[in-house]
Amino acid sequence: MNSSAYQTPEQVSIYVKPEAKERARVMSRSEGIEYAQLAMDAIDHFLSENMLAFLVRARLEVSRPNGSHFPPRRNLRSKSRPGIRRVLWPVQFRPAELDILNDLVQDTGAEHLSTLVSVAVEAYLLDDDGVDSSPSTDDAAISSGR
Repeated sequence: MNSSAYQTPEQVSIYVKPEAKERARVMSRSEGIEYAQLAMDAIDHFLSENMLAFLVRARLEVSRPNGSHFPPRRNLRSKSRPGIRRVLWPVQFRPAELDILNDLVQDTGAEHLSTLVSVAVEAYLLDDDGVDSSPSTDDAAISSGR
């Protein structure tokens, strides 16, 4: 039997807001949960709410001003908004998990694994306490080609 539990994990570079990285570190230590499990819990949560694709679109689309007759555009250039930055959050996923994640990247239009994971993790960890978790057009993974 080739269970994913016995597969060697592969480290993946995910870029998240520093507050999300710190919240994940605290949760990992206090609850004994691995970063990958936390990321998968976040993705499962938003999949069950039918919100994952919405979160991805919100990250990648540039909104139009109020009153515009035009729809939002896809953000093709990943320029950081002032005050928004993301930091490296290395996560280890097993090959079977990566297969599912890569399918979700395609299904949601995320383009990059980092985008998919970070939108879910940031919304999951930062949405409850007034920390600004509004979607941004910044995604260090896109600019770094990941």
